[in-house]
Amino acid sequence: MKLAHNLQRAHVKLGAAAIAALALGASPFAHAQTHTPRIVIADYMMWYDPSLFDGTKTFDIPLDGPYRSGDDDTIRRHIAQAQQACLDGFAPHWYGPFEPITTQNFAKLLQYSEGTPLRHAIVVQTNILPKANEAMLIEAIQFLIEHWAPHPNYLKIDGRPVILFTDMPRPWGSLAAARRGWERIRRATDPERRTIWMAEGYSTTFNPLFDGLYVYRIDHKNAPRAWLRQPFWAEQLRKVAEKHQARLYFADTIAPGYDDTRSRRVPVDQRMPSPLFARDRRNGGYYRDTFEVTRQTNGDFLIVKSFNEWVEGTAIEPGRTYGYRYLELTCELATLYRQAMPTDPANASAGAPPQP
Repeated sequence: MKLAHNLQRAHVKLGAAAIAALALGASPFAHAQTHTPRIVIADYMMWYDPSLFDGTKTFDIPLDGPYRSGDDDTIRRHIAQAQQACLDGFAPHWYGPFEPITTQNFAKLLQYSEGTPLRHAIVVQTNILPKANEAMLIEAIQFLIEHWAPHPNYLKIDGRPVILFTDMPRPWGSLAAARRGWERIRRATDPERRTIWMAEGYSTTFNPLFDGLYVYRIDHKNAPRAWLRQPFWAEQLRKVAEKHQARLYFADTIAPGYDDTRSRRVPVDQRMPSPLFARDRRNGGYYRDTFEVTRQTNGDFLIVKSFNEWVEGTAIEPGRTYGYRYLELTCELATLYRQAMPTDPANASAGAPPQP
């Protein structure tokens, strides 16, 4: 499906400054601020319909009842709740421009965020689709960079739009093949490294080809309290940054709990198979435990897992059993995170991004 056709289907209004910059052939990112305070964003799902919330597939039900992700009132409510939780924005999961639901819903999210301080950064999930290939990833990234990244409500750090990736070996199947594939994709879409690419995982295999590292899943049935390893992963990234004299970013991850024990009832699940499990939220105790380790990482920004991942049981969106408890606690933790500004990291020594 052609990019122009998809843009017509999911039109996003650019700010006047961005449009002028594009018309002159200049970078719409060139005059963004170069020193960004610590950012706090939350994973955001955009494909729900009311049938998900029938009481059999998720750990709880939204306080406002079942909803469709694309409903205007739902998006506006989520924007208001994000600000109530003191978030800087969302990290919406997006399958690519050829998938209309998440494409149209992110376009709406950008539009309805205009006039607010919220800024959002896409999590590209094109690579987890059945029959995904490099051409699809290239098309998705080009679409994002051309049509969404210039928007004033798209997240930029140090003047560069942020793009998060996940499931790094997919669709290639091995780390070596994936590394070569991602190298080709970056050359095809962002050879001048004008955007920040965040790799996901437990090692620096893809750095400094990617500009940063984060961990999506910080707990596992057979590896509990994996979040305690985040200082180690951050330190490994610092070593890579020092070796290559590169500016690399580490994103901390926290979560209020976990419970995907009902996920087998969800009709379509694109996740990699893993043992189902649950962790008691302990009225915020689990959330505070995962946050505590961020004091040791010297991280650059924080990802809350999640605003509304109801299938995995990590949502902070108000629920029927806990009300607004986790919006309020997220605001408390986000404030603490911003107050604890990182020290000057070793990875800030380079002036220009590294070449792959």
